Amino acid sequence: MKSHDEIQDLLEGYVDETLDRATRRAVDDHLAGCTECRAILDEVAPVDLSGLGGGAVDERSLRRSVRRAMWRTVTNTALLLLSLWLVAWLVSALIIQPLVVNRGDRAAIAARATFDMAMMVNEGAIATDWDVTSSAVARTNTAHLVLQVGAGAKDLGEVESRIGITRFGSPLGGWFWPYVIGSNTGTPGEYRLTELGSGTVATVAAHFNEPISVSRAQELADATDHDVRVVWAGFPTSQRLDLDEQPFSGFGYGVLGYPTCLDPGMVDDSHFGGTSASGGYGIGMAPASITNALAEVRRAVGTLTANPWLIDRVVDPDTSDVERLEQTAAQLAQADPGVVTLVVTGPTTELVEFLDDVEVEYPVVLAVDFYNWSDFVCGR
Repeated sequence: MKSHDEIQDLLEGYVDETLDRATRRAVDDHLAGCTECRAILDEVAPVDLSGLGGGAVDERSLRRSVRRAMWRTVTNTALLLLSLWLVAWLVSALIIQPLVVNRGDRAAIAARATFDMAMMVNEGAIATDWDVTSSAVARTNTAHLVLQVGAGAKDLGEVESRIGITRFGSPLGGWFWPYVIGSNTGTPGEYRLTELGSGTVATVAAHFNEPISVSRAQELADATDHDVRVVWAGFPTSQRLDLDEQPFSGFGYGVLGYPTCLDPGMVDDSHFGGTSASGGYGIGMAPASITNALAEVRRAVGTLTANPWLIDRVVDPDTSDVERLEQTAAQLAQADPGVVTLVVTGPTTELVEFLDDVEVEYPVVLAVDFYNWSDFVCGR
């Protein structure tokens, strides 16, 4: 006769029906009088397969069961992924974006600087649209540039900068000094304009050998002697910034400029402060103002000098450090820092006469288009 402990060791084989007939009978006899062993046996009772009826498995029912199980798995996985995405979004919206990416309004400053710098270092460029898009850990700022040609515009493409919790290679993860290839690849000389005849309009960068005064530049912008429009003004910096592939790197001085048609009130800082934004302004909404262009250049350079973290990412420390940018800001802060470049657009015949009268030393044809001229350029 087997002991109580021996019977307990046999319970697993009893459930699996692996015991021989004599041993199984001994376990049955013990179970008839042992409540403890019966309780243990109830906890490991075999699955009830009586529902199969002892017959063949219904393949259709089995497939339905498998499909239901698969859908449950897919649903549970989708719910899990959705929950993880929601948690990530909340962490980004409540912690990463406001406390890390945009601490001290860094993202808003970078967005405005992208908009400004794209125009400042590309002669004649105007940012007509911009966007600020947010991911979980970063924001990407995009400015769309055009070059005004007569009453129309040449598409220069888009430039981007990125600010986030990680930093990759180029400044802020994108080209923060976005020299747009093609915006300054024109042909020097007036003879090109004379060859084009009267059936075209053009945009010309007029470079002066010696800076002219702001008041003189404004007189040229306001003059009605020639049917042309001054759409961009460039100012000399204290030292050349020497940034690779910049349009001003070939001159003996640095040049930073801004569109003259842009009234500062048309694009204020509120456009750049949100987590996402988009906007733009119509070309030709304000009269040409050299003073406004100078004020915007001063403001943009001041932003660089006031934000060392931005300078460190925008300007190569080996060529343009904080001190040199402060010197540039001081140069631009003078009552009349001078104007070294005017970007002018209009009919080619009018442009030739204008360039002759103002004694431009080095005109560069930036773009040519079919005759597309209108009085509605720079608010005139």
